[in-house]
Amino acid sequence: MKPNWVIFSVLAVLAGILPRTVLACTRISVPPLKVKTTFVVFVHDPTGKPLSQAKIGVYEFIRKPPHSELVASAVTDKDGKAEIGGLHDNYSIGAALSGVSSEIVQIDVYDYGSGSSEIGLTWPGGPITEIQNVSGVLALGKGKGPWIGVEVALKDSVPNKSVGGVETDSQGRFKIPGVPPGFYALHVRAKIPNPARLPQLEGDIPIQVSDSAVNYELPTWGFVAGSCGLAAYKDADSMIIFSP
Repeated sequence: MKPNWVIFSVLAVLAGILPRTVLACTRISVPPLKVKTTFVVFVHDPTGKPLSQAKIGVYEFIRKPPHSELVASAVTDKDGKAEIGGLHDNYSIGAALSGVSSEIVQIDVYDYGSGSSEIGLTWPGGPITEIQNVSGVLALGKGKGPWIGVEVALKDSVPNKSVGGVETDSQGRFKIPGVPPGFYALHVRAKIPNPARLPQLEGDIPIQVSDSAVNYELPTWGFVAGSCGLAAYKDADSMIIFSP
C-alpha cells in the first residue's frame, strides 16, 4: 500500500505558513505555482491517463464564510484539457468527476511571461489505497466497532456513473464483486445523520484496484467525521484525512 498522508493544515494555518487563498482542509504545496494569465489545466488519473468531462473550479479567498468564491470554471475535453483565462490574483484550483474531487493546487496568476502555461490535476485526490478486491470491514472511531448499515457506492472516472452499491452488514462488512483494475472512489455514507451541529459521516476513499496489490481488501480503519470531512484512525495515534 502506498503511504497514507497525515494532514497538518490546522497547525500550519495557526503558524501562518500556509498561503492565504486555500479551500477548507485542502492539501496544497507551498509556494503557489506561477501560471500565465491564460493557461491550460490537464486532468488525469495517477498514471497520467487523460480524463474528460472533469469540472474544473477556480476559487478566490473571501473574508466571509465559506471563505471561498468560485471565479472561473471549465470542463475538460477528450484530451483531459481545458483553458482558463482572465484571472489576476492568487487562487485555489481543483476538479471533480462524479462528485469526487481531484487534488487541489494553489496558483498565482503571473503576467510577466515566466509563468507556466499548463498545470496538471490528479483525480482522485487524497491518499490512494491499493486493493485486490473491493471489499472489507468498515468500523467506527478509535475502538473500531462495526459500522452497520452504511451505504457504499463505487464511483469511477465516468461522470455520474456508479459501478456498484451495497450496504454493510451486521459485522460492518461490504463487498462489490467483479470490479476491473483501475482507479475509483468508494463513497461511504451513514444512513442516519450525526447529531445536530456535528458533520455528516460521509466521504470518498480513493482506491486503486490491482491484482498485484499488497492489500487483499480495504484495511479496517476506524472512521470518524470532522470539519474536513471523512477521516479514519489507522491506529490510536495515526489518522488519515481523505478529503483533498
